[in-house]
Amino acid sequence: MNLSIDQLKRKLQQPLPGVSSHLKMAPPHRAHEIINHLDNSENAKKSAVLILFFHKDNVLKMIVIRRSIYVGIHSGQIAFPGGRFEEEDIDVRTTALREIKEEIGISEDKIEIIGRLSDIYVPPSNFLISVFVGYLAEKPVYNIDEREVDEVIEIPFAEFYKSEILKEKDFYVNSIKAADKAPYFNTTNAEIWGASAMVISELLDVIAESSIL
Repeated sequence: MNLSIDQLKRKLQQPLPGVSSHLKMAPPHRAHEIINHLDNSENAKKSAVLILFFHKDNVLKMIVIRRSIYVGIHSGQIAFPGGRFEEEDIDVRTTALREIKEEIGISEDKIEIIGRLSDIYVPPSNFLISVFVGYLAEKPVYNIDEREVDEVIEIPFAEFYKSEILKEKDFYVNSIKAADKAPYFNTTNAEIWGASAMVISELLDVIAESSIL
């Protein structure tokens, strides 16, 4: 796969598919909540995540994290580095860059923000997540906050184009069923579902529409 970061950067400046892409990977019982919230986001809590790409041995990779086990609805889940908007943050872009530094130790001066995807609403936590896309021009060196992050996973982006990448199953959080027969991306080292999968769905649609591949 030959994915040009420069081409992707240009495409991310164009109108985005948004919720139509998100719904492809939404758990069935969440779809109506996502649609109904589109015009009623003023009461949601602001947050931000960063999809960070880098090249390693000429292979384009994407960073995700497995969250630590704790008493909460996102315990142990696969996610992008990110978190809640804080009062000291200038904007949600600042939030995304601050969180990736705090969670896995990558400083903002190493990261080029190449664009952003559509905001996405997460009903269980009432978060409206701003999604940024960045590129790291060197191999990452991690300094993991073990209170928040169990592990960092580097996924070759080409995996999202392999046959039978899309699967479906029930998901549990802290032994409680969180979703019935939810769609997910079955990568080699991670099962990605929920909001993270919906974000990736939009990114894949952006790439397909731009004829990058």
